[in-house]
Amino acid sequence: MSYAQEMKSLVSDIKTSTKDRLQFVRDNKAGTRELLSRFDKELKEMAQEMKNFLDKSEKDRMADFSKMIKDIQARVADVLEDSRKLIVRFSGESKERAQDVKGLLARFDKEMKEIAKDLKDLLAKSEQTRIVDFKVTMKDIQSRISFIQKDVADLLSEYTEERKEAHANWGALSKQKRGMVAGEESEEEVEKKRR
Repeated sequence: MSYAQEMKSLVSDIKTSTKDRLQFVRDNKAGTRELLSRFDKELKEMAQEMKNFLDKSEKDRMADFSKMIKDIQARVADVLEDSRKLIVRFSGESKERAQDVKGLLARFDKEMKEIAKDLKDLLAKSEQTRIVDFKVTMKDIQSRISFIQKDVADLLSEYTEERKEAHANWGALSKQKRGMVAGEESEEEVEKKRR
């Protein structure tokens, strides 16, 4: 009888252990889902913040650039108007002076075009730098996601292995118990036949 009690106790311990492990996995599963959900939410918030920052930055730069171009154009218009007045005034005095002024105006116009080109190049490089920084940030985020997914996969793999091992042990125990029960019945039948 004590052997049967030990088996019953062992079966009870195995059931309790199995229930505990299942509860542990359920708890970890919920925690993992919560962690992934929170991480996903944070990632979306970061992406939105970055988008807002880039949109605002782009608008600010474009507004500053437009204002600067308008200022330059106003200055150029003023210089051209003053130059025309000077040309008219000096045309009667000296054609040579007029040529000098025209040369200065041409040089000034050329320099203004170069400045505008340099400003456009500067803005383009600034945007390329922002894009590179954004790609680096996204690569870092992707590596963090991969790390979390690997950890979750490892946890689930460990659970699966433990579950298979417990299942195999349970099957072996059940077979052993059936063999013992069948063996006891055989001895009882033998004794009945002897009587």
